[in-house]
Amino acid sequence: MITDPFGNGMTPTQRDIEDARTRIQDSVNLTSCAPSNMFEDQLPCTLAFKFENLQRTGSFKARGAGNKLLQLTDSERSRGIVTASAGNHAQAVAYHAARLSIPATVVMPVTTPLIKVTNTRRHGAKIALSGNSLSEAMIEAWRLEAEEGLVMVHPYDDEAVIAGPGTIALEILEQCPGVTHAIVPVGGGGVISGVALGLKSHDHSIKVLGVEAAAAPSARLSREQGHSSTQRAVRRSPTESP
Repeated sequence: MITDPFGNGMTPTQRDIEDARTRIQDSVNLTSCAPSNMFEDQLPCTLAFKFENLQRTGSFKARGAGNKLLQLTDSERSRGIVTASAGNHAQAVAYHAARLSIPATVVMPVTTPLIKVTNTRRHGAKIALSGNSLSEAMIEAWRLEAEEGLVMVHPYDDEAVIAGPGTIALEILEQCPGVTHAIVPVGGGGVISGVALGLKSHDHSIKVLGVEAAAAPSARLSREQGHSSTQRAVRRSPTESP
């Protein structure tokens, strides 16, 4: 691990990503990275898509959740885990927790689509609906962590959860030799952090471009301000009111 420049603790290294690949290889899919003929007709380059929607739970989140849970000690597994998510991370955590026989509690915003709640519950997780946003759901998850002694599996601010999707970069390097650019979505920042580290550790000239919603530009603001944007969830003590 190396020091996080934003002062949030430690961040993973290339070795952590390589170890994650070995750790999760039997529990996630090696997804294809296929060129797009339609876009090649419109752009002066070859554009390929990494099909992470083919993971067991429908997104790259299976990589980070699996990597995190596989590193828990027997004591931590017996305590049970807790997380907050509006869908993809929730399903990934619930799936791996069921596979490893780990009790899981998932806090989801009350606005979460019913299909995502149903899919998460289907894997055996205990569901708690709380708050109108992920930030508010996280407050309840932190309360449960403190009061019930559960192990937090954060959706993005966790070294193991970042190293997991970093394995996408290792696959891209093998499937698309000579890659020069990677376009990665930005939500919490976990996937782009892992992919950027994995690609640039191999070749620093590879450009990584993040794309985020204009209405929630927390990554851009964090970069401009030199610290985590206040638009991200701020951790409160279990007794502090939202």
